[in-house]
Amino acid sequence: MDGTATTSEASQTEPKTGWGGSVIEPVSMEVIQEAARTIAGVARNTPLVPLRSYGLPEESLGIHLKLEMLQDVGSFKIRGVHNWLSHLTHAERAAGLNTHSAGNTAQALGYAALRFGCKAKTLVPDRTPQAKLDAIHRYGVDTVPVSMDDLLDFIFAAGWTEQPEAYLNPWGDPLMIAGNATVAVEILQERPDLDSLFVPMGGGGLVAGVGSAIRALNSSCRVVAVQVDSCQALSGALEAGGPVWVEMGDSLSDISLPVVVDELYPLLESVVDEVITVQEDELKDAVRMLAVENKVVAEGAGALALAGALQVGRDHRGDTACIVSGGSMDPATLADVLNH
Repeated sequence: MDGTATTSEASQTEPKTGWGGSVIEPVSMEVIQEAARTIAGVARNTPLVPLRSYGLPEESLGIHLKLEMLQDVGSFKIRGVHNWLSHLTHAERAAGLNTHSAGNTAQALGYAALRFGCKAKTLVPDRTPQAKLDAIHRYGVDTVPVSMDDLLDFIFAAGWTEQPEAYLNPWGDPLMIAGNATVAVEILQERPDLDSLFVPMGGGGLVAGVGSAIRALNSSCRVVAVQVDSCQALSGALEAGGPVWVEMGDSLSDISLPVVVDELYPLLESVVDEVITVQEDELKDAVRMLAVENKVVAEGAGALALAGALQVGRDHRGDTACIVSGGSMDPATLADVLNH
């Protein structure tokens, strides 16, 4: 994939912001309910627990944590991946599975592939933490490390069309999005009058899914997408009125993409009420708060929603839930965060 533009060069040359696919429509409750039935017994209905902070009563915080890192694969991804894989034909599964992932999608794909007896491989950014690579390999997934530039080139050139395997688009497949939406369904089953749901923003598949469910079940609940300061793709797109390339720096959260894709942008625009941007220090504080005060180990992306919620006073956000997903943090990195 020679000649791929860097992120900064891409911004100047106005490269593609999509792969030329159809615009992704909001998923209906009928489709979401079907997804819930499909993944039952594979994906857990994870606990929704109150956030604790030393010296403060739980009710004063008004924040509940949806602990998706307690899924067998450590993230919500198993919901969408299993739903997608369940709809493939026997012949499609026999050809093998292919995706691109920063870690969590690939782990879920490997887990699901083992259940169906098929092989899987994934492109991974060459900066993927070793802890995530080790987890991917434990599920038998073959990894192909590539630069972030080459990975983006693969996405926007629809490189999967040249591959023999069935391809899973991590944030652009309606079946994946429908599976993701079941997270919100479970939250609202416990807290039907929820005022705000804070969601980590990566490629946008989780935000799109839970946002679709929230709009259908509790339209007064605010959907707040939380992004890192080093990659403000969603706020940049909303301000510009459409997808734009942004700079992407290093972050403890490794799920960011430097652009919101054309195919997903209209759906995100319709379901997101607010975007909050967090600094790295705030993200680390949230990781520490989860680990030390709540006995919850979450990777950077897993603490992203909480970091955003802690920026906002309870008077503004009301009864709040945060999706905590992803527990594959390198032990050395976790120790460094906890000790500073």
